[in-house]
Amino acid sequence: MIVICPFCGNINQIKMKRLHPTLEITCRRCGARHTLEIGITSQATAMVECPLCGHRQIRAYTCVKCGAGLTAKPAPRAEMPPVEDSRRDIFSKRYKTLTITAVAVVILIFLGTIAGVFFMLKRSDAYRISETFIRNSDEIQKTVGENIRFGLIPVGSVKLSGREGTANFKVSVKGSRGSTVVRVYLRKSQGTWRVASALYTDKFGIKRLVVPSSGSPPSKRKQRN
Repeated sequence: MIVICPFCGNINQIKMKRLHPTLEITCRRCGARHTLEIGITSQATAMVECPLCGHRQIRAYTCVKCGAGLTAKPAPRAEMPPVEDSRRDIFSKRYKTLTITAVAVVILIFLGTIAGVFFMLKRSDAYRISETFIRNSDEIQKTVGENIRFGLIPVGSVKLSGREGTANFKVSVKGSRGSTVVRVYLRKSQGTWRVASALYTDKFGIKRLVVPSSGSPPSKRKQRN
């Protein structure tokens, strides 16, 4: 019995004393082992043609005549994504873009609102009167020195009810000697703002209360709007 090795194409002469449906065969050239089925369950031997030299032989990995390879893996076909997946991806990208845009708009509105509140506080008559009071206070000048400067962003609130109202501000103050934080409390009566009191921290870390003198004239600046 002649058996051709499917790995190297070598022709092997097999002597069988008894016929078995399955044979374990070892190639004498390459030593590869393979199984050969004999009988009605075995498949017909397929003949292949070498693409290089045209030699026809039993299917094997290499050509017996020229040694060229007889098996080649087909190139993988590019799979097109399903239509539903493509639509889902497009929707997901649009949803992410809209979400990011909405978050950015909300953040800008929030920051704009805060900036508008700070601007209105700093432009208010009550805050301007607070700055004037701090500049003219001898006690605060002894702590921070001359060339008084104020923080960029004021913190505080203004409450109005007709021609009456109250206000308080937390103002950062810097001068030639140092810096401090002043709490100024104001009251509006008959359309006129007056400083009720102020609280600051001196260079020793002690909180000091400043009360305007009763003889000082009130501010004539009226609250706008």
